[in-house]
Amino acid sequence: MSAYDVVGTDVSFVRRSAAAAPVARREVEVGPSASEFHFLALAAEEADRAQRAAAERIAGEARRALVTALQQKALDQASWDALIARARQAAARGARELLLIRFPSELCSDRGRAINAMDPSWPETLIGEAADVFGRWQRELKPQGFGLTAQILDFPGGFPGDAGLTLRWGR
Repeated sequence: MSAYDVVGTDVSFVRRSAAAAPVARREVEVGPSASEFHFLALAAEEADRAQRAAAERIAGEARRALVTALQQKALDQASWDALIARARQAAARGARELLLIRFPSELCSDRGRAINAMDPSWPETLIGEAADVFGRWQRELKPQGFGLTAQILDFPGGFPGDAGLTLRWGR
């Protein structure tokens, strides 16, 4: 008695199937694998990371160039007059305040920490045009009853980003 008889298999069928198996294997294509998809996803994630890193590097270089330029910039009379005109227009529309200047917190000697902590000595940390705006407010507008507030306006990556000086009037 053979093994085929034990399981009740027709030997001629088994021989035909065995002979056809190599042909069938050649005709069947290997389908996608989870590991192939995993590596495709990893490659896409790495490409995204590289693209974000390049964009962050470019943005950082642009911000450093802006900060360098703004450190050297002084507020001229025409710019000051334009700020006052904008504030007057805002008041005519019913506003009680106007953001006079938005600037990178790097224009503060402490990168905006004193402004963020509401330290009374925050004006001493201002550099460049921001320092000029504060000085003009202090000399020309504060005696006329105007207020000025400083605040950090955004926190990219959890760190102080841009700061702003806002002119206030009225209540």
